[in-house]
Amino acid sequence: MANTYFYKAKDRAGQLLTGSILADNETAVALHIRGKGCFVLQIKEQSSADGLLGSLRYSLHPVNSKDLAVICRLFVTMISAGVPLIAALNVLIEQTSNSRLKAAILSVYKKVNEGETFSQALAEHPRVFPAIMVNMIEAGEVGGVLDDVLDRLAIHFEKEHKLNEKVKSAMTYPIIVICMAILAVGFIISFVMPTFMDLFAAMNVEVPWTTKMLLALSGFLSAYWSIVMIAVGVLLIVVRVALTKPSIRLVVDQTILVLPLIGSLARKVAIARFSRTFSTLIHGGVPIITALEVVKKTIGNLSLMDALTKSQASVKEGIGLAATLGAGKIFSPMLVQMVAIGEECGTMDMMLEKVADFYESDVDDMVNRLGSVIEPLIVGLLGVVIGFIVISVVSPLFDVITGVGNTTR
Repeated sequence: MANTYFYKAKDRAGQLLTGSILADNETAVALHIRGKGCFVLQIKEQSSADGLLGSLRYSLHPVNSKDLAVICRLFVTMISAGVPLIAALNVLIEQTSNSRLKAAILSVYKKVNEGETFSQALAEHPRVFPAIMVNMIEAGEVGGVLDDVLDRLAIHFEKEHKLNEKVKSAMTYPIIVICMAILAVGFIISFVMPTFMDLFAAMNVEVPWTTKMLLALSGFLSAYWSIVMIAVGVLLIVVRVALTKPSIRLVVDQTILVLPLIGSLARKVAIARFSRTFSTLIHGGVPIITALEVVKKTIGNLSLMDALTKSQASVKEGIGLAATLGAGKIFSPMLVQMVAIGEECGTMDMMLEKVADFYESDVDDMVNRLGSVIEPLIVGLLGVVIGFIVISVVSPLFDVITGVGNTTR
């Protein structure tokens, strides 16, 4: 059975090369390295310690859409050039830098070498290779169009990556500004306000209720900051655990969809993801029922997943997909109409692809608009908070200065 070997070598220019390769023995590794015109310095089989470190890297390097897009693009290039599947997998193991993905491809290589089909081997790693990839490749194996399927998958994951990046860009700036604002206000209340607290106490100054409130909050945070940090951490854990419960998650997802701006963005992202994924599956020859099952797992909103579950049940009873999607009043009329046209003309994959393109472009425009709306709101809110703190501190100071001035006259 093939094992992983780490090697060190030098090329003809004298540059040091390191890496890993899957081979039956050290001799095969040496022949492979020499075949590239390199001089072998060291070959070492993977040890248990290396495997432990690999497991740690596996958990720290998640596989995203960009990684999958690159893998599919490399795969389709090699398969189209006539490279055997086993050889293509071996090349991918060498070329992949993501430890988690490399370990999964290594396992797939071994399973395929033992007689399993490519799709069966991929299905054993659901956290690395999504269901859409497994189902599409299975359909490609049956139809003998694996290269076409891989090309379609590469395009799909590239589009998915771009969509995810748009959503991240919409959320990154507000989150950073809010976190910085919380840190700034926390610093002022915890470290600056105690100085004024001592000053007001020494001068026996009567302070307004706003200043008393800030001083009380400052004293509490200064005395119990560690307890506050623990409480915040516990709260975050409780919220995260609560969101794993379907009943709570469903309520949260339903609420998100009705929020102004954010709800509209979330709905458009979900529709774009649904349209792109469903189009890719239908184009690859995956049955509609199976495609709906796969799409449910990728749409990311339990409210929409529930609507798709009902649609799936209706389709099984012979009702058209467009009618079932329109009955829930959750999906947009445009999507329903395009699906209906696709069902009548037999071009559902093309119609859904156009819907995906439209909504992805709309998401891009909305992200830009959202940024221009959120930025002044956050700055204004931060200004109100800082202004409240400043006024609460300056007001009693002004009274002190006024009192001193009257006394000196």
